This record gives sequence, structure tokens and C-alpha cells, in this order.
Amino acid sequence: SGSQVDMAQEGDVFVRAAPFLRKRRKEEKEERTAKDRLGDLVARIRAVDVQKLDWKRVRWPKLKTWKDKSRTIRHPTKKRIESTVDFFTYTEEEGKKLFDEIDQDGDGKVSLEDLKTAMKKRKLPEAYAHKFMNRAKRSWWWRRSIEWEDFRALMHEKESAMLRCYSSLDVDATGQLKSKQVKSVLHSVGVPDHDENVGAMIKFLGRGDDTTGITYGQFRNFLVLLPPDKLSADPGLLWYESATMLPLTPPQTGTKELLLKTALAGGLSSGVSTFMMHPVDTLKTRLQAVPGATIRDVARSIPQFGAKGLYRGIIPATVGSAASHGLRTCAYEASRLVFTKALPFLGEVQVQGLASGIGTALGTCLRIPNEVLKQRLQAGQYPNVGVAVRSVLRSEGPRGLFRGSGVTLAREIPLFVVGMVAYEQLKKGARGSKARELAAWEYIVLGTLAGAIAGVATTPSDVLKTRIMTADPTVTRGVGQVITDLVTKEGPLALFKGAWARAVWIAPMGAMNFSGYELAKLALIESGDATE
Repeated sequence: SGSQVDMAQEGDVFVRAAPFLRKRRKEEKEERTAKDRLGDLVARIRAVDVQKLDWKRVRWPKLKTWKDKSRTIRHPTKKRIESTVDFFTYTEEEGKKLFDEIDQDGDGKVSLEDLKTAMKKRKLPEAYAHKFMNRAKRSWWWRRSIEWEDFRALMHEKESAMLRCYSSLDVDATGQLKSKQVKSVLHSVGVPDHDENVGAMIKFLGRGDDTTGITYGQFRNFLVLLPPDKLSADPGLLWYESATMLPLTPPQTGTKELLLKTALAGGLSSGVSTFMMHPVDTLKTRLQAVPGATIRDVARSIPQFGAKGLYRGIIPATVGSAASHGLRTCAYEASRLVFTKALPFLGEVQVQGLASGIGTALGTCLRIPNEVLKQRLQAGQYPNVGVAVRSVLRSEGPRGLFRGSGVTLAREIPLFVVGMVAYEQLKKGARGSKARELAAWEYIVLGTLAGAIAGVATTPSDVLKTRIMTADPTVTRGVGQVITDLVTKEGPLALFKGAWARAVWIAPMGAMNFSGYELAKLALIESGDATE
């Protein structure tokens, strides 16, 4: 019947639903049990007297550590792949902007002249343009320009190194370098982190735009123009040097090795320059040593002592100059490093002046005995170095080798302080006007000018030194008495006697000492880096 069929259907449904009902009842029971346990735990916690609890005896449950399964996956996830694609799309867009900026005529090709202009705008050496062009052309050496595909290939080749450089800096959460991060960069390279330096660095990479931060695109468009070997250096240092045109040479191989190379470079440059210019120095000494002597008198006396006489005293002159200048430049670099870090409130000129004064004082103390022997040999008082040393020690004792120390220091310290400061300021002005790194011949010209300026300015001290050192050993006269006699008998202009010869002598020595020292130091440092 119909009622029996309905009952049968209901029983069938009940049989089918029974497992689900049993499962539901079990879940409800477990839920009630969990609630009861939680309530019991809360009650027990409330009953605990926290102040009397011995925390050392409490047994803390071991929590199961959660493992991120995505980290165990070796291959990149879809999200990572998409973010990488976005990154390379962004870098290509930034690179295309740089390519279009360098391509001045808009013909879709970048020539060597275009690259030179781009390097000049970014205050980078012109040699970087040649290196970039040669690397981008690859084996197509006859091509005069490169296209976007060549530029992009070289850009992709450097991308990982550029990204590594940028990520090594203190980038903020937005991926930018703002004022706070730039100050951290300046602090890491040992440069004062004041607002002027921060503004100069941001403005440099911002290409003059009114921006408060630097993005990766702006930073990598600067790095892409650098040679590959420069990308392994400190990116903050490269950034600061290009933005301010103030070179900083960090001691990658250690401060001791840097100072040793500095001393070697200074000694070589001074020794060679002294050896080459010694005949001019001999004529100057003879002109200053003889009261009332004129240039014509000195010129007429040359046949008497011959060409060989022009080289009298060359051994003590060369040895003393090399040793003293090596010590002077080493002390100068060491003092400048110390003053820059210990006295950050001092200006650049003050640091250079103090460091140069300390280095010159130490170097001059080492040079004075050689200077005494040299000048007496040049004046014809002794035939050779051995006789000069024995005669001075016999007649005056060891103090005789240091005769005229005060007036020598009064000449040497102003000479090298004026010369070094003049050279540094001339170099800074030339770099600022040309907006690029200077060539070797430009360093030499600036060194020549700085040497001539310092030589003429310190001629009075040089005249007094010569008169005191070549005077009769049995007669002792002070500096004041020498000045009085000189001005009374020969006039005030006698203090500048031999100024032209001193300028001719010091100018080439300035070129060799100042510029030669710097070029030799850079060569030694670069050779050391290349060896490593």
C-alpha cells in the first residue's frame, strides 16, 4: 500500500542520514568538551596567585613551529615570476629614457661624442665613454655608433651587479634613498653628513629635478655608464665623488699599505724633480750667497767651476729631498685622514693647511742636514760630500748640520702649505669648471702654477736661509741681524733676490711634486687593486 511505501522510503533516508547524524553528534560532544576544558583552564588560571608563583618551575608548553611551505619550493612561484617581469619592464623603460637622453640628434644611434657629452654631464672621466663604446660594439669594431639593442644587451649584462650595489645601501621601505638614507651613505664613507653634501648627492642623481629621494632607476642609470670593474667598489663612494668632484681614496688594502704607497710616490716624485732641477738651484744659491752679486756675475762665473760644478751637492740634495718629501706626504695623508674624522667641523682648506704643516715640519727636520751640506757644496766651500761632513762635524759639531733650522722651517712650512693649498684649490676649480676628471697634462699644469706661486711667496725666507747656512762658521748671527744687514746694505728688494730662479726651479718641481705625487699615488693604488 501507499503508506508502507512511504515508511520504507523514510527508513531508507534515515539509514542514509545516520552516519552524518552520528558525526554531527560527535562534533557537538567534542565542542562541549573543549568548552568545558577551556572554562576549567580559565578558572584555574584565575585561581593562581601570580605574585607567589615560582616562574622558574613553570613548564612552558612546546609550541609547534609553523613552516612556510612556499620557502621549500625550489622554483619561483607565479607571483615571483610576475614581479620579476615587472622589474625588468621597469628597468628597460628607465634604460630607454637614458638612451634617448644620450642620443642627442634623435637618430636612434649613440655615437662616441654622445657618450662623451653624457660623461661630462655626470662628471665622469672621458675614458669611460671609450670603454662603454668598445664593450657595447663587441666584435663589431668598425662601427661608429651603437643602437638600442646593443645598449640594452650591455645594460642587461650589468643589471645584477647594479642591483646588488643599490641593495647594499640603506634603502627605505619604498625602495628609495631619501635624506636619512643618504646621510647613512655619507657616514659609511667617512664624509661629513651635513645637508649640503646630502643635497648635492640627491640633486646629482636626480638630474636637477626637485626631488626628495633617489629611485633605483635614477641610481642604475648612473651605474650603467661605469666600467664593470668600478661596480665592485663602494657605490656610495662613487656617488659622492661624482656629485662633489672631491676624490676620496679609501684604503681598500689597509691604511698602512696606503700610507706606504703615498710615501713611496712622494719620495720618487721629489727625488726625480730635485735631480733634474739641481743646476738651476746651484745658480740660485750662488746668487743669494754672495752679497751684491747679480745675475750677470753668476753667469760669468759658470766657466770657472764648469758644468760639473753645477751638479755639486746633488747626492745630499736628492737623498734628502726624496726622504723628506716621502715622510712629508705620508704624514700629510695620515693627518688629513685623522682630521677629517676627528674634526668634522673643520673646512677643507683648514684640514689641508694643518695636515700640510705637520707633514712639512716632520719632513724638513729630516732634510735640514742634507740642505746644509748641499748649499755649502754649491757655494764652493767644499769639494765633495765626505769632506763637507768631516769639516762641519770637526768645526761645529753635530749642531752644525742643523744650522739655520728655524729659518728653514720658516721657509719650508709656508712653501708647502701655500703650494699644497694652492694646488688643491686650483684642482678643485678646474674640475668644477670642466665638470669632469682632469687629464694628466692638466694636473701637471696646475702643479706648475702652484709651485711658482709658492716659490715666489717664500723667496725672502730662502734668501735668509742661504745667508745663514753659508756664513762663516766662526761668526754667529741671529735672523734679525741678518735681515737688518741685508736690507741696510742691499735694499728691501734683496729679500727677493733670485725670485725668478726660484720660480723657474720650484715651478717644474711643483709639477713633479704635487701632480707627479698624485699621479704616482693613483697609479700605485690602481696597480694594487688590479693585482688583487
